[in-house]
Amino acid sequence: MPTTTRPPRRRDGRATRRTRALLGAAAATTGLLAASVVVAGATPAGPVTTAASGGAATPAAAVADGVIPAAIVDRYLARRPVVGSVTVVDVGGASAGDRILAATLQGVVNRSTARIYLRGADGQGGTVDQYWLDRYVDEGLVSVGATTDLGGALDAFAGEVAGFVVADAAEPWTINAATSIAGVHGAVVAMPDQIADLTGRGLVQLDDTRGRWPDAATAYAAVDATYHDQFVYQGTTILRPDQHNSRDFAVQQGGPVVFTRPGQSDFDAVYDLVDGYPSAHPVYGYVSDDGAQEIVAVGRLAQMGRFLVPTDTTDNISFHVAVGASAARATAPSPAGDVDPCSPDDVNVVLAFSDGDNIRIAQSQYRTATRWGSPARGTLPLGWSMGPSTAVLLPAIWDSYAETRTDADQLVGIMGLGYTYAALLPDPSSYLHDGFVLSGALGLATYWSLDVLLNQPSAPGWAPLLDAADAAGAPPDGVLVNYTNFGGPPWFWAPDGTKVLNSQTTLYESGVPALVDAIEALQAATPGERPLVAFFSVTAWNATLDELAAAMAPLAAQGVRFLTPSEAFACLPDAPVPPSTTSTAAPTTSTPQSTGAAAVVATPTFAG
Repeated sequence: MPTTTRPPRRRDGRATRRTRALLGAAAATTGLLAASVVVAGATPAGPVTTAASGGAATPAAAVADGVIPAAIVDRYLARRPVVGSVTVVDVGGASAGDRILAATLQGVVNRSTARIYLRGADGQGGTVDQYWLDRYVDEGLVSVGATTDLGGALDAFAGEVAGFVVADAAEPWTINAATSIAGVHGAVVAMPDQIADLTGRGLVQLDDTRGRWPDAATAYAAVDATYHDQFVYQGTTILRPDQHNSRDFAVQQGGPVVFTRPGQSDFDAVYDLVDGYPSAHPVYGYVSDDGAQEIVAVGRLAQMGRFLVPTDTTDNISFHVAVGASAARATAPSPAGDVDPCSPDDVNVVLAFSDGDNIRIAQSQYRTATRWGSPARGTLPLGWSMGPSTAVLLPAIWDSYAETRTDADQLVGIMGLGYTYAALLPDPSSYLHDGFVLSGALGLATYWSLDVLLNQPSAPGWAPLLDAADAAGAPPDGVLVNYTNFGGPPWFWAPDGTKVLNSQTTLYESGVPALVDAIEALQAATPGERPLVAFFSVTAWNATLDELAAAMAPLAAQGVRFLTPSEAFACLPDAPVPPSTTSTAAPTTSTPQSTGAAAVVATPTFAG
């Protein structure tokens, strides 16, 4: 086991359709991201002071002590509850309307003291919910006082609810409008068939959103006009109206909830509403249904100065956010130790799981018996991407990974504060700086960027990134770039000499067999033809550690050298002299690559 730096603490699906192969095709075909070269150049319970528009208060330089600066926590949260005696509410067989009612009840009750935990809301038969509940109980972090159904929860907690707001699935926009209004008043969302029951329990109807607006954009604009300044959390959630997951968190934090997708007629109107809130805060939920939509939606958010924290498939966030939060976080340093220099005579390979910016990965995907829980873990050096926001939103879940790493497991910080295209941000300095401060506080050594333009050493995006890392006092030991190969050298030095590994994965959906083929091709190549180190991103949604370990064992027996990202950066040679900021020459032993999409001369418009 590695040494984990941690102060003593008080014991208190679905696969998202983020098709980065399509994203890559869109970027390479249209040059949308390449166009950005033109633009680039533990918290107490109760309300948290929100950051000012355009950026958060600048925290001090990073110290790897697990203490996340309050100014960074303020970006994510308006409320951080403490943990109370837990009532487990079974919703496994509940209707869609009952799950929305349960989630909004949970959000209200969990505002100051987290006491409701939903079981069966995870989309996996309750197995994910039960896993973390059992772990929390075993570690003495929570105690379960009761188990009940939705009716029992209403009986127990109706006195804490201000009332209910009526919505109707026949007018889907009313569900998000009602959720926004409920978040302001501390109310629950009710469907028409639930009104009689709630009234019978003594709850009063506060509002009825039915029949008031002809469409979603009109509804969201009306709610914004009435309640904008009353939202405690001044950031937005983009959430499908029929989804219950993360609705609890939206009500708990008290921010507006909207929905649109690129290609819809209301896309621009809804994003204009999003742009009316301070850019210091993440956009929660999710923004697309496929990769082509993703590049448009994330690009639009970036041009608005914003970043995304995917939460739409994660349940119980309003509870998880409280567990263990009063203590400093476990840190996850990745000392490389003594690493022999990489030789061109060897096949040197880095593998790392993707998509950890989505907090569902930590909550659900990684924890399975075929991944983090696999007996094979520790036999194959591997990077595990994880958004540093996990440590804020799911603190005890973050700790569970940081505390149980083996020397072969490296947690890799992906994209700092959240998902965006930094080169498109009007001013990336605050976003990058605070991301490195957060990563530094958690001890994360390696930075993983999805900025396509960083695939060349001459990219203008390197300057703000490296400057921010230095200003934060948390320069990375190296940078991983992208999930798929957009061209550029397989490895190179950034302008300040930082070592960079550029993904060699061909397709985002590529499975383990395709990875074996790629490594065997490296074995067949001559030392001068293959890169000194080859980095492959492994899609976390469809690959398991068991598959990887079984497939890589024969290759390791044949002499393939597998390394963690930090080990790879330690084995690569240092830059002999400060590289030229204009040279695109790669270090020796790099395989020539296509440079991908050429830069265009106009800033793209990310409109629907």
